[in-house]
Amino acid sequence: MAASGHWIKIANDIASVRFNEKNLARLEIDGRKICLIKTEQGLRACTDRCPHAGGSLSEGYVDHQQNIVSCVHNYKFNLNTGRDAFNEGYFLKRFPVKVDE
Repeated sequence: MAASGHWIKIANDIASVRFNEKNLARLEIDGRKICLIKTEQGLRACTDRCPHAGGSLSEGYVDHQQNIVSCVHNYKFNLNTGRDAFNEGYFLKRFPVKVDE
């Protein structure tokens, strides 16, 4: 994950990340709560706090349209763009992820 122009190592390997049954993991990195998501297209990362209602996104799920869905109000955010699915102006903070050997 890149922060301020540099990458931050979050794990030695993907197997050491504790994903739940919905392929979501909550991590704390430099004091930030991050939701790491394992998708068919690869890893994604975003802030764990839902910008709509403040719930933990790592307690939600990812739907078939690549939206992360909040467990609080079923509010959806597109993992590719960060935009809310309802076009109400909410925006999800996302972070780049890379996997190195």
